[in-house]
Amino acid sequence: MLTITTRMTGDVAVLCLTGRLVLEDTDSPLRDEIERLIRDGHVKLVLDLAAVSYIDSAGLGLLVAKFVSLRSRGGDLRLVHPTPRSMHLMTITNLATVFETHPTEDAAVRSFESH
Repeated sequence: MLTITTRMTGDVAVLCLTGRLVLEDTDSPLRDEIERLIRDGHVKLVLDLAAVSYIDSAGLGLLVAKFVSLRSRGGDLRLVHPTPRSMHLMTITNLATVFETHPTEDAAVRSFESH
């Protein structure tokens, strides 16, 4: 099961994810939370993946879909603390070149200032 803690840092929503981002959770709290944030006008998002134990292809598909949705609204999605396993999956699917990844939450939040 995936749990999400959301907090605002300025105009950037930081979502701390815990658990597994997998098929059974893609019709899920993450999709719903991101859609709620977009409806509320928050289109700069940082996903903290440090406590995500596993991501499957459906979980990656959800990230891509929300990335596209945010971009179409002038926003963006940054990733922070991807686990080695998550980074490996993103690398072999060529998504490592799509998602902007940062070593710290602060760096990810600050990256929005330069865009």
